[in-house]
Amino acid sequence: MDKSVSQRATTLLIVTLLIVTSTALAQAQSSEPPETTVHTVQRGQTLLSIAQEYGTTVDAITHANGIADPRRIYVGQRLVIPERGEGSDTMELVPYVVQAGDTVSSIARHYGITWQTLVHVNSLLSPNAIYPGLVIKVPRVASSGEKPGAFPQTVGSMIYLVHPNDTLRRIALRHNVSPWTLVVNNHMTDLAAIYPGRELVVPGEGPGLLPAPFASIEIQPLPVTQGTTMIIAVHTTEPVKLQGELFDQDVHFAEESGAYYGVAGVHVFTEPGLYKLTLTAWDSDGHSTALTTEVVVRAGHFGYERIDLPADRASLLDPAIIATERERLDSVQYTFTPERHWTTPFQRPCVGTITAYYGTHRAYAAGPYTSYHTGVDFRAPTGTPVHAAAAGTVVLAEPLTVRGNVVFIDHGWGVLTGYWHLSSIEVEVGQYVEQGEVVARVGNTGLSTGAHLHWEFWVGGVSVDGLQWLDESLPWPMAGDLATGG
Repeated sequence: MDKSVSQRATTLLIVTLLIVTSTALAQAQSSEPPETTVHTVQRGQTLLSIAQEYGTTVDAITHANGIADPRRIYVGQRLVIPERGEGSDTMELVPYVVQAGDTVSSIARHYGITWQTLVHVNSLLSPNAIYPGLVIKVPRVASSGEKPGAFPQTVGSMIYLVHPNDTLRRIALRHNVSPWTLVVNNHMTDLAAIYPGRELVVPGEGPGLLPAPFASIEIQPLPVTQGTTMIIAVHTTEPVKLQGELFDQDVHFAEESGAYYGVAGVHVFTEPGLYKLTLTAWDSDGHSTALTTEVVVRAGHFGYERIDLPADRASLLDPAIIATERERLDSVQYTFTPERHWTTPFQRPCVGTITAYYGTHRAYAAGPYTSYHTGVDFRAPTGTPVHAAAAGTVVLAEPLTVRGNVVFIDHGWGVLTGYWHLSSIEVEVGQYVEQGEVVARVGNTGLSTGAHLHWEFWVGGVSVDGLQWLDESLPWPMAGDLATGG
């Protein structure tokens, strides 16, 4: 090639690149960057008043600024106000908690989208890969003239904007639903987690279809942790006899206020995973209807403990002695009475510090970790009063070899509490006791290394963590401010 021709080609290429670059820079400089609205919090302002000022929602501001608690903002705080384009549509993702009977198709129909869209947004490997308690995202389009965050209108469901001075109970009574239903449908972990401006789904007709006579099934909590308790609430269209099966064990139900409640314990050694809950209902004619849903169990966190026994008590580990005592406990362990004598939270049974927690894996002397702690230990001097954690009927009050002097109380619905290693027993079998009544005294009897109270908690014959029942924020339908004892 001629050298002059090559030079002219190179020059032309450089000139072209300069023109393109200059044009791009000019376009970039002529385009103003998008404005971001920043609001500085003033004295007396709340997220609700700020949201109303800018025509947006509390949730939108909360998410845009990563605010953990919308009730806690401070004067001088700078908040980014999310923009919504004029005359345009905005794609939003709203959370939905999968309920029993739901399918990907039924949820998609309920929100007016395709099941393929739902699968894509949530990266589901299969349309069948959902289960009760799973939180998925539901895409929807909010037009420029529509209130942000609004759900499509469906029969029996609505969005309620929380007002100042609202409580969960007041909202529930206003809309004729249970507070627990609001907790479950809004995926709330704290009964107090409502604040002015929050949008609550007030449920009615859900996306799932259940076979008659089942109207709705609510399971709380989901997922459930090893060694804890779950409550199953079932509503039906007519009176039925209801029975359940979970973890190859029966779940008994009791009727109260037009609903059926079953309380189930998850053994500490239950493997994490997905389990089937089968519910069978018999109507007045003896016809049965069964359905199956899933329960998710997640791993708990338990410690390890090695115990050195006094020489004079080492013989109490004899397998024959343990087996004999186990048979005695089995005679009351699976007690179920349909009357409920308890409300939550339960009362702490004894003063003193906790020295051993439920679920701790245990080994004795130099042996392997072959057992676990089935209760909670409270250290206290001999003679310290032991109180009934809830009202109920005494079903066992006698000395045992391994557990020492014991008292067991039936609180109803398969819920029992046990009190071990007592120095004295203050009640007798068949006696009804009120919550807080003294039933025994702390001691050091049986397989014990010092004066303390071992507090046992049984649900449906399964040993579970009693500390869960002391939690005042339990989102259960029988919480003290939601219902009274039976």
